[in-house]
Formats: sequence, structure tokens, C-alpha cells
Amino acid sequence: MSSKDEQRFRGMQMNRIALSQNVLGLALRVGKGFEGTDQGETPYRLIDGVPVFHINGNAFERDFESVNSKTMQKFGEFEHPYLMIGMPDSPGVIKVYVDFRFKDTYVLLVSAQLDEWSSGPSFPAWSIATWTPKVKGDNKMKAGARMFHAMLLSMDGVEADQWTTEDFDATWESEWSPSERCLEVMRKVRG
Repeated sequence: MSSKDEQRFRGMQMNRIALSQNVLGLALRVGKGFEGTDQGETPYRLIDGVPVFHINGNAFERDFESVNSKTMQKFGEFEHPYLMIGMPDSPGVIKVYVDFRFKDTYVLLVSAQLDEWSSGPSFPAWSIATWTPKVKGDNKMKAGARMFHAMLLSMDGVEADQWTTEDFDATWESEWSPSERCLEVMRKVRG
């Protein structure tokens, strides 16, 4: 591995920390790595009457070893102004994809990459965020909106009995610069 690739690999580890903590809501446990809560098989949310599972509370029980560009379609992306909390906070880009490799399940994959000025050059970190069963009348983008909605509710810390948050002021759209599909869902949650 070249020294440039080594540096990007180290940068990817910072991306993984930021993604795990500030997007997926996973806790870092000493000696165990990142962990979520254990909700068993209870879905994180029912959205449009369809269960959506979240990596923070549910175990993804399928063989999923790598990202495969042939079995995924981009849903959207957004700038996260506080992707790595610190002094100062470090922004980064979150890209959102719908993976359709499984016969009965859609999977929402996210990649995170901190701005280069904060952690140097890096490879993006990838993770499964949410998943949902394929249902009659579904398509990749409809399922993607459902899964992104669940991911956003979790990321924004919306309580289980709520569907919106008031934690954002009117400037969030310009700070977060979401793509069109992401913006549509974010407006449902953030107003």
C-alpha cells in the first residue's frame, strides 16, 4: 500500500467514527467497537404502513460483505455541517444509496467523507443504515424515501412517538445543501 493510500485509509477510519456516531447513532464501547441498542426483530418505525429496520436497534442478518455498484442506485446526498463534532466541528458529505441485491429486501447504504481540510485525504466510510421489505407497488426510490425517512428520524433524535423535530431553524436547508430527494424527506421531519 502506498503512503498516500495509507493516509486515505487512516482518514477513512475518522469517517467511520463520524458516520457511526453522528449519522447512525451508534455508541462506541471500549473493547467492543460501535454498538446499537438491541430491539430484536421489532422494526424501528412503520412508515407508510411498512416496517423499516435501523442498524442502531436491529441486527442485519444477511451476508453483506461489500458495496456493489451494480446492485445500487443513488438516492441523494447532503452536506452534514457537524459530521465530526469537535473544536471546530468538521463538515462532510453523506451520500445515500438504495441497494436492491436481495429478492425481498431493500437496503439503504450511506457513505460519509469528512472535508479534506479537517482530516486530510480519505476514502469514504460505508455502512448499512436501514432496510425494509419489498412490498407490492414499491420501487427503489419509494423504498429509498421510506428508509431515508427512518434514518433521518434517528439521526435527528426524534422521539419514538414523534415524526418531526423543532431543533432546526430556517437556515438548515442552506447549511445542509440536500439533493432534491433528500430535501423532500428532510422537510417532512424538519419543517
